[in-house]
Amino acid sequence: MKSAARIDREAFVWCASAALSALLPLGLLLPFWVSLLLGSLALIGSVAGWRGLRIPAWLRLLMTLSTAGLVLYAFGFRLGRDTGAGLLATMLALKLLETHQLRDARSLVSFSLFALMAAFLQDQGPVTLLLAVIATLISLAALMHVNQLELPDPRAMPWSRRQHLQAVLKLTAMSIPLAMVGFLLFPRLANPLWGLPNNAEARTGLSETMAPGDMTQLMSDDSPALRVQFFNAAPEPSQLFWRGPVLSQFDGRQWNLFRGLREIPSGTLVADDALVEYELTQEPTDRRWILSLDVLDAAPADSDASDVRLGWDRGLHSRKPLSHVSQYRMRSALKYRFEPELKAAMRQWMLQLPQQYNPRTWLEVQQWRSEGLDDVAIVQRALNWFNREFYYTLAPRPLGQHSIDEFLFDTQEGYCEHFSSAFTVMMRMAGIPARVVTGYQGGEYNPLGDYWLVRQSDAHAWSEVWLPNRGWVRIDPTAAVAAERIRDGGRDASNGLQSEATWWQSTLHVADWMRRSWNDLVLGFNAAKQQRFLSWLGFAETGLAQLMLVLGLATALGLAITFALLLRSQRNARSALSRALDRFARRLRVPRTGSQTELQLAEQAAQRHPADAARIRDLIGRVLRLRYARQDATDPERAEEERRVVLALRRFQVRQS
Repeated sequence: MKSAARIDREAFVWCASAALSALLPLGLLLPFWVSLLLGSLALIGSVAGWRGLRIPAWLRLLMTLSTAGLVLYAFGFRLGRDTGAGLLATMLALKLLETHQLRDARSLVSFSLFALMAAFLQDQGPVTLLLAVIATLISLAALMHVNQLELPDPRAMPWSRRQHLQAVLKLTAMSIPLAMVGFLLFPRLANPLWGLPNNAEARTGLSETMAPGDMTQLMSDDSPALRVQFFNAAPEPSQLFWRGPVLSQFDGRQWNLFRGLREIPSGTLVADDALVEYELTQEPTDRRWILSLDVLDAAPADSDASDVRLGWDRGLHSRKPLSHVSQYRMRSALKYRFEPELKAAMRQWMLQLPQQYNPRTWLEVQQWRSEGLDDVAIVQRALNWFNREFYYTLAPRPLGQHSIDEFLFDTQEGYCEHFSSAFTVMMRMAGIPARVVTGYQGGEYNPLGDYWLVRQSDAHAWSEVWLPNRGWVRIDPTAAVAAERIRDGGRDASNGLQSEATWWQSTLHVADWMRRSWNDLVLGFNAAKQQRFLSWLGFAETGLAQLMLVLGLATALGLAITFALLLRSQRNARSALSRALDRFARRLRVPRTGSQTELQLAEQAAQRHPADAARIRDLIGRVLRLRYARQDATDPERAEEERRVVLALRRFQVRQS
């Protein structure tokens, strides 16, 4: 059977190239050591196939089971979108070990195209798209070569690698009109037609828990977290606190969300100054938290109330995990009174502490109270203590069971987690309602796009204390540390002011501006932007019926353009030799028909131009040898001879009678 025939080395090179190129966009999204492992296996399979080696079935089975086990271990044996992508990449890499026949080659190329779809489930950025387009072109060229091998005589279509790629590029270009119609006019739905599988774990970002040491990995990650464009004057960098999860339950070592407060309505906010308006674009996190400038005035007006709600802590929560780039238009107050009247139940919740932890801190705070200090004085006493004796570092010593005691009296070093946690515990011990707020602080201004970029490395934690007649007041105890006490890893004290721009910073600004533009134009092309586009075309009021009519007409037009390009391509699909022969016949004024052979053409031309009969017959003879001699189409000598014959046909001139 043809499908059981063994493929040659050329076909394997095409198939291996397709698999390796399809692995690249997936590999960039997997843990580094997993990508390295799968890349090594793919290279082993490529070398074995190149040399025609067959790996025993038992060894392939052992490699498959062990590699799949390692991939599952990398994702904690949790099923989800990222685990599925890792297993898919594993199967694609191992498939190279058993690609020997035509059916194996077809399966490998088809599997490569399927893997590219899985890559888009993980990331829809421009880099992933570029790599996927390249891999798709290579895969289609490989499939074309494999199908050519199934012809009765594979030599009947002696295409080179360059010709394969050119043919695929032409077919891909023909599909662009219809693809643009689908992108611009297909109805944008609030939810996809199919459910998007969940990730095994959330992506890099803020967590719903906090314990000393949790944020170090996040603060060393420079990947974007969100981008913000202000519609009026931007606040000072020191005012850019981006509010995330508010943690109010402490078990002695770790801060957690207080689940019992979820259904409580948001506290009262009284703005003491004009509100700041801005548009915030948040990167995917697979969590439900939506960041906002501290403190948010109300839920975004352009969001569905069923999807986004304002929590008791003035934080935004999404009903579904944010697995895609999300964009919101918001208003926040920089000067405010937040919940000036605190309910008794809320006060009790914000004072809860486990009694068996941190006895030295209890004694210290009680000593402060015994001195007659009021709430404001106790807050200042704690901040003065941090300023005099504590150090900021991203590499603090580990803490034990009584973490607050050990931090305050022994190590006296840490970063925002340590300071905000210890400060909040001290306030609660003093009878002052307090809680921990996690989020980001600062940002980097991009002058090219006139927006602020907030990175994961800007992750921060601070405290909120409730004071009479003032409500909840933001206190950043980390900022109290004296500048000379900042050790390794300390950020600029201005938290957002940038040094003089360098060429590298300019390059990063351009790259991030391009990513932001991609998010806005492509990933952010939602129903509202589609309606604005239709209005620009002249369809001001477009319901579903009208939209489907416009889509149908545009689809018909796109298909017509595609078919026209396809027919034109078919007319131009003949070889350069055939086109040169047609021009040769026209120049010699010899009519050509579909049934006319090259020999008949030569005789008619010789009769019309007897003085050139010998030259004409000799040139046509060279054409016949090129077309019908059994030669390798990729032979360099044949390609050079064809080039010379085509040139001779183009330059042929008849002698004057």
